[in-house]
Amino acid sequence: MEGIFIGVLCLSGCLTFSTCLPRQYHFVPDAMNWNEAQSYCRETYTDLATIENTEEMKKLNDTVSTAGHSSEVWIGLYSHIDWKWSDGFNQSGAEYRSWDNYSHNPNSFVRRDLCVVMYNNEKWFDDYCDKPHAFVCNNGTLEDSDFVLVSTIKIWSEAQRHCREHFTDLATVRNKTEHLKIQKLLLHVPWVWFGLYRNPQMNWSDGSGSSFSSWYGVSNPLGLMKVVCGVADKGGKWRLFSCEERKPFVCYSIPTVKSLVKVRVELQDSSVDLNDRSVKEQILKELQERLKENGLSGVTLKWKEKADGKVFHKEEKGSDKKR
Repeated sequence: MEGIFIGVLCLSGCLTFSTCLPRQYHFVPDAMNWNEAQSYCRETYTDLATIENTEEMKKLNDTVSTAGHSSEVWIGLYSHIDWKWSDGFNQSGAEYRSWDNYSHNPNSFVRRDLCVVMYNNEKWFDDYCDKPHAFVCNNGTLEDSDFVLVSTIKIWSEAQRHCREHFTDLATVRNKTEHLKIQKLLLHVPWVWFGLYRNPQMNWSDGSGSSFSSWYGVSNPLGLMKVVCGVADKGGKWRLFSCEERKPFVCYSIPTVKSLVKVRVELQDSSVDLNDRSVKEQILKELQERLKENGLSGVTLKWKEKADGKVFHKEEKGSDKKR
C-alpha cells in the first residue's frame, strides 16, 4: 500500500428518526409574555415546547406537575388572526366589522369556527365553515354595490363556489350602508354566509409541522387581537390567549449523542494532502452522503484535530491496524 493515513472524526446528533432521543421538557416558573418566553427558551434550551403526540403531552404534564405547578403554561403554539374577504378586497373599508360583542365574538371554539355568518339583528358571528346556511352574493361593483340572497342552504365553500359561478363572489361588506342593504334581504332568513373568513393555520415556535392537537372544548375570545398564543392546562388541554399575558412556560431540548470514530483512508494518489481544507471538506461531504444513503439522518460530522493542528497522520509501519 502506497500511503495509509489515519484521521479522527466526531459525530453528533440523532442517527435515525426512530432512534432520535425524545424531547426533554423544562418547566420555567417565571411569568413572562409569550415572546419573552420564546426568547428565553431559545437562549437556554431549544425552543418553547412543541407537542407531537399524546405521549409527549403526558410527559409535559408530568414535568409541570412534578414542579408543583397546576395552572396554565405557555407552549410553542401561536396563530395569526388574519380576516380576509372571499373576493380578495383589501382597500378602504376592508376592516369594517359588526361583531356580536355580547357573546364575545369572534371566538375560537376548538379551532373550527373560521367563517362568518350574519344574523338578522345585524350582528356577526364566527361559525363552523361546514355548517349549512343561506348566503348572500355580491353582484355589483366597487362603485355600486348590489347583493343577492340565495335561500338554498350550503356550507361556506359551496356558497362561495355558487356565488362565483352565478354572480361575482360572496358578499363583501365595507360600511354601514352596505350592511343595511343586506339586512333588508334577511326578513325571513335568520342566518346567512357572506365573504368574511380567516386562515386556519396554527404554527409552532420551532417551525414544526406537527398536526397533533388537544383543544379544550370552550370558546377562546379573539376580540381585535392580531396574534394569539397557546397554553396547556394541567389536564393537557389547549386554549388561546393574548400573547401579552404573563404566564410560566415550558421549553424543550433534544439531547445529542456524540461518538468518536477513527477513519483509515487509503490513498490512490500519494500526492494528495488529506489535511488540505478542501480535501477534508470533500471527504466529510462524501461521508454525509453515504450516511444518508444508509438511512442515517440528522448526523453532524466534524473533524477532530490533534495537538499539531492536523487531522490525518501517516500510520507507522508495524502499527496495530486493528486499533
